[in-house]
Amino acid sequence: MIRFLSEAGPLILPIMLLTLVIALLVLWNLLSLVSRRQGSLSRRRQSVDAVLFWGVVAAVLGFLGQWIGIHKLTRAIGEEGIVSPEMVAYGISESLLTPISGMAVLVVAAFLWFFLRLGLWSVEKRG
Repeated sequence: MIRFLSEAGPLILPIMLLTLVIALLVLWNLLSLVSRRQGSLSRRRQSVDAVLFWGVVAAVLGFLGQWIGIHKLTRAIGEEGIVSPEMVAYGISESLLTPISGMAVLVVAAFLWFFLRLGLWSVEKRG
């Protein structure tokens, strides 16, 4: 895990923080749906939609992290002059860690958002 964090770059920590935020939002919304607390319908929708929003932010941070990684790779190649194909392949694979992480967070957040919206819809229909 430490190796992953060091290789994934500086934007992996915000992505991990967003994963925690999404998990807390999901738990909050699940508790709200299960307890059937009365509240503003638009506020409940916003709370559920925040799950998807933060998932998208995590994906965008992932791609930003990739571009930072590729920028570092091209700078290193420019400074070294001649580099081996193995070094280039390693740099490209390292730059892919943050977008993979960000997209994984987005995919999970999208599924959770869908099921939360389904639950919200069923609560709205019941009354």
